Amino acid sequence: MNITLKAYKVASWTLLLGGLLHTLSDLFAPDTPERGEIILKMKELTGQALGTEFNMFLFFQGFSLMMGLLLMGYGALNILILKNNQQTHPPSNILILNLIIALVSTILCFKYFFIVPTLITGITLLGFTISYLAKTKLA
Repeated sequence: MNITLKAYKVASWTLLLGGLLHTLSDLFAPDTPERGEIILKMKELTGQALGTEFNMFLFFQGFSLMMGLLLMGYGALNILILKNNQQTHPPSNILILNLIIALVSTILCFKYFFIVPTLITGITLLGFTISYLAKTKLA
């Protein structure tokens, strides 16, 4: 297997596993007194959108679970692209899209989150970058 495909697979599997890790860490976060206090405060903060009332905890929880699902789905989609692609390399337009999304994701993680999501998106960015550069050298 050439470097283009190996790097693409590493990036794709990193997304899928990162989404799984995110979802599991959210679902199995330990119940500490501090966490309980934060959850209560988040539940007190309510809002309305299109006639529906929500609280910040439910919004945060739903958004977090959705993020895990989307990361897993994006990784799985890229794995399926490789599996179903009859060419020897991933299409350039998909590689460029993946590069843009991975770059922006890494920047956002660096700015707003902690080291684990930054590393996961950084590995993804590195994998798609190597895949793209290897493909352009082969073309």
